Order: sequence, then structure tokens, then C-alpha cells
Amino acid sequence: MGQNGAMGQRIATSSSAYLRQHSHQLVDWWPYGDEAFEQARLRDVPVMLSIGYAACHWCHVMSHESFDDPGIAGKLNDRFVSIKVDREEHPLVDDTYMMATQALTGSGGWPMTIFTLPDGRAFHAGTYYPREPRGKIPSFTQLLDAVHQAWEERREGLEEQADMLANHLAELGSRQGTLLTLPSTSPVAEALAVASTHWITATKPEGGFTPAPKFPPSWALKTLWRTVMLNPERSAEGFNALATTIEAMLLGGLRDHLAGGFARYCVDEHWAVPHFEKMLYDNAGLLSLCARTAVFAEELAAQDTAESVRAAQLAQLSRQAALDTAQFLSAELLTGAEGEAHRALAASLDADSMRAGKSVEGAAYTFTREECAEALRRAGVELPAGLVRLAAVAEDPGYFHLSLTEAPANDQVEIWEAFKEQLRILRAARERPGRDEKIIAGWNGLAIEALAEAGELLADPWLGELAEQVATTLWEVHWDAQTRTLARVSFAGQPAAGNEGTLQDYAALALGFLALGQSPKRATWQERAGVLLERAASFLDPETGIPRDTVSLDARLSKQRANIAPVTVLDDAIPAAGALYAKAMARQALQSMADGSFDALGADRLEQAGKLSAHASALAGEAPTQVATALEVQAVLDATVHYVNFTGGSNAERVRLRALCRGLGIEARSAGEASKDVQSLQIQPCRLQLCNLPVTGVDAFLRMLRGQ
Repeated sequence: MGQNGAMGQRIATSSSAYLRQHSHQLVDWWPYGDEAFEQARLRDVPVMLSIGYAACHWCHVMSHESFDDPGIAGKLNDRFVSIKVDREEHPLVDDTYMMATQALTGSGGWPMTIFTLPDGRAFHAGTYYPREPRGKIPSFTQLLDAVHQAWEERREGLEEQADMLANHLAELGSRQGTLLTLPSTSPVAEALAVASTHWITATKPEGGFTPAPKFPPSWALKTLWRTVMLNPERSAEGFNALATTIEAMLLGGLRDHLAGGFARYCVDEHWAVPHFEKMLYDNAGLLSLCARTAVFAEELAAQDTAESVRAAQLAQLSRQAALDTAQFLSAELLTGAEGEAHRALAASLDADSMRAGKSVEGAAYTFTREECAEALRRAGVELPAGLVRLAAVAEDPGYFHLSLTEAPANDQVEIWEAFKEQLRILRAARERPGRDEKIIAGWNGLAIEALAEAGELLADPWLGELAEQVATTLWEVHWDAQTRTLARVSFAGQPAAGNEGTLQDYAALALGFLALGQSPKRATWQERAGVLLERAASFLDPETGIPRDTVSLDARLSKQRANIAPVTVLDDAIPAAGALYAKAMARQALQSMADGSFDALGADRLEQAGKLSAHASALAGEAPTQVATALEVQAVLDATVHYVNFTGGSNAERVRLRALCRGLGIEARSAGEASKDVQSLQIQPCRLQLCNLPVTGVDAFLRMLRGQ
């Protein structure tokens, strides 16, 4: 076997597509682990850590420019131990070294390039390094030469740099570690009002809270809906802020208008041109937001207000976007073939694909003006003036990305659909973007929850069936009944050994199971959620009662994270592990209360959920978007109604009640059969274990929730 063949074998069969993408290279790549760092110690050389993920465009660029270069490979092999890390498989490795990178450079991103001592302590870090110098940025070759020279001639200085960085991170971590112990400075309703004010006033005319790049603030928008639905005095301004951002995302370039699903983010202020990678967690969050928006906007449309027309349009737009996103998950991310026993949702679709022998970002998704004109000719239609936006892609001259400026009117829908169908035919002839086939437990949990909830919110059983299919695979493949542990990752139907799920994985999957378990036909999923939460309880520190992100942190990371908060408490692209765990415990406890099986364990979980999310009130003014999920947990716990028992009413009215309750985090239980009489629907509201007199009909129930 040739040299590169022997080297590539270490990562060629990895569960990570990102690692496998590098297995052909002459670089002597090692996967992350003790063996690689031991090699560095034995050889007395520094470690070069390269951290990225399969759908990362700039990771591909650096791979081609530098790691494919035999000269660079030789320098890496002679002077370093090179470790390739998939950030999605090892989130705490990524988080630890991202903190180091941000401390040293003031920013971060991927690919992340870190140089460490053999004990794992970083002394230099950066992100993408080009093949040739660019301004003040050295080439990767220059960087390797400089680090090697420093290692040979000034090693004490590198040791001192590693010590200084470790001390800085410890100081930073000690400040972050106090977040969970922040006292609640205001009542929950007040904190939610403060956060809502921030989101409303921060909403830009083009949508979103921040300048470009524009990331979807899904979790914050879901929490803002509580204010819109339950606070009549702020409903109008809150709705208009929500609608501005949601319309921008659903009409603009973030959404794939041909195949469904959403890209990672948009690079411009107007949501026109995306960064084309598609991530499972983004699509789960946006599916959940769209389904909730469809139900709530429909409720607002039924009211005689200035916002009614916009609300009706938003409800229709959101419903279709939710269904399109679910179809995208099924068609594009569902692994395996029809009829196979184990099918779950892949991690991502790549941003890049091949065009004319060259890898181009967005090649599968963009069109020339000539291609658009030919599609219109084949469809036999003309686009209404101003309906469609063709946004130029700066890095791909002559190609444009398709989006809408407004929702098509009824007489425009057929034209729009005919045009899209011809573009789909064009796209189908192109090379498809690569798919990262690994299954990540927590991300699938977010998707299961979103699909199960959407199934009830939109009254579409197929969504629940898809959720259960994915959940079954996660339970049968990822859960080990003997060790009672959950694998974070699987690939080709096999769990990745030695990589137990994080708290985020346990909590997100438990939430998915609990969402499925709300259907009487699927009660077994509640039991399975309880099993996951039982294992998650072992993540708790017995002295402080605070959970940890993982129970299996290696010595290198433990040393560097000594003073850092043991559990993630701030939302990012994915909700914080602490907030997800609090949400799962709260939901399980409230479900058991509604079912009449509430016990001491439920009471304990309810108390823990409150403590784990209490910091949200203190940070609602300073960082509301980062505590949006924890704030929603606090709002659900503080609500005047935790669950309802209902009887009578028409099927349509019962569906409406269930959807409204699901969106607000209220458990709904039927205590009797439906009837033909809409007005016979009796709804008994309960808080904790105290129930009040019933109200008649959903409208009366909604007025009660609003304090009217």
C-alpha cells in the first residue's frame, strides 16, 4: 500500500464525511483522540488541529489549496502531528478551541486552524489561510514555517503563550460560569416584555435583528409569538415585527423555492443571496417556526384588526413553507431507501457542487438569465413584473439566485409554479451537492419535535408518521439498552463507538419523543423520553446540581475548560443544552400532570427546570436572543394555564384548540367525544394540580389567556 493509502486508512472509514473527504491526501491525518496527541509527545512536535465540517465552503477551499499540495503535506508530516476534527461529531472540542481562536484573533469561523502543545494547550490559532499571502494574512506555508521555527528556537515562548491563553480562558470561563447563578431580577412576564421590546425595536426594515450576514433567529421569533398571542396591548407591534422578518426569510433567498428547505444564512442585508449549505438544525427550527406561525397568524387573521389581511397572507405563506420544508427533509435528507428499516435525517447538504469540472458554491441552485428565459419559454408563461427577484451572486458572475419580492396573488400562482417546474427540470440535470450522511442524535431530535408538532399544528398526519419513522431509527440504532447510553453519531446504520451523546443530544431527542408521545397512539414515546431523561440526570454535578454538557470530557479539554460553565446556557444556531434540558424536564412533568401521573420525580424535574432557566430573566435585556429558549421555558412554567381538559365541540374546533395549545406549550387532553355543536366545547384550564371551572369555546379560552 502506498504512503497516502496507509495514511488515508485512519480516516477513510470514519463516520464523518468531513474526515473522509480528506482521506485521499498525502497529509498523515489522525482523527481526534489520545493516540494522536501521544504521537506528538513521542515525536516531540506540535499538533496542527484542523476543525471544520462537511458542508463548509471555505473548508473545501483550504483543503484544495493547501492540504492537496504535496509540498505542504510533506511539511505537515515532517514537523507536526495533523489532526482532522469534525466539529459536528466533537462539539466540545470545537467549542474549546473556538474560544482560544476568538481570544487570540478577535473572531472565529471554519475552517479553524489551531497549533497546540502535545498536551493539547493552544498557542496559536486562526481560521482560513490562503495558498498565497493576502495583505496581512500569511500563506499557510509561511505559517507552517513560522510555527516550526518558533518551536525549534523559542519553545519556551510558545509554552508561555499557551499558559497565558489558558489563564485568559480560565478568567473568561469563570465569568461565563456565573450565568446559571444569576439572580432573577424581574418577574417572568416583565422579562418577556423586556425581551420582546428589544426584538421589536431591533427589527430592521428588511427583516432580522442584525446587519448582514443574516441568520434566521428562529428561536427568538418563536418566543416573541407568546407576546403577540397573549398580550393584546403589544400584539400589533409584535406581529408586524415578526411578519417583517418571517416574510423576508420565506420570500427571500434563504428559502429554496424549488425544492424546499432553507440555506444556512444570507450574505446580504436584503436576504437575497444565501450561503448555500443546508443544515438539518436550521431546517428543524424554521419548520417549527413556520408551523407555529401558520396557526397563530390564522388566529390573528380571524380578528377584525388592521393586521388581519397581512396575517392571512402570512398564515398561508408559512403553512406552505412548513410543508415544503418537511418535504425537503423527506426527499433530500432522509437516508436509506424506501422500505429500509432504519432511515433518519442526514446532517447537511454541501454548499458546493461541480460545474464544468470545477467546484462552485451554489452551482446546483443558481441560473443564468438565459436559462430563466428558456424556462419561461418552455412553460409558456410570462412573469408578472416585479414578482421575481434575480439576485446576482458576486463570486459566480453571470449566475443569479431566485426569490420573490412578494407572495404571488391567486392569479399568479399557476404562472409561478409553471416557471419553477421548468427550473426544477434544469436543476435535476446538474450534479447534486454532497450530503453528509452521518446521523446526529440531537439534530434529529430537533427535527422529530418539529415534525411531530407541525403534524398537529397543521393537522397533517404524514408529518407525524415521518417523525415516528426517524424516532424509531434513533431509538433502535443510537440507544444502547445494555450500557443505557445514547450514541451522538451513527453512520450507515452503525453507532460511532466511544462518542456518547452530549446533554444537548439527550435533551433534544427527549423533546422529540415527548412531542410524538402527545398522540394517544404513540404513548410509548413518553416512556422512552423518560429513559433518556433518566440517563441525562447522571450529567448533574452531585454537589451543585448543575448539569454538564458531557460526562466524558477528556483530560485535555477538562484542563482548558476548568472554570468554564459546565453546561451551555446561551442559544446559538441550536438552543443551549441547559435550556433544552430544562424544556424537556418541564414538558415531561407537565405531561405527567395532565395525565394524572405526576409524582415526586415530576416535581423534582419541574423544580430543576425552573432553576436551569432562571438566568433568562436576568439576561432578557442584555442578551434576549441568546436566552430565548430558556425564557420560553420560564414563560411556560409561569403561565396561568399548564394544561386543559376538554370535552364536546366539533372536530374542527377541537383541532383548533389542540393547535393553539401546542403552540403555547399547554398540554391538551380530551375528556370526552366530539359533537356536531361547536359551542358545546368545554375547556377546563388547570395550573399545576389545581383546575378551574371550564369555559365554552376556543374564543372564550383565548380571551381568558389574554386576561380579557
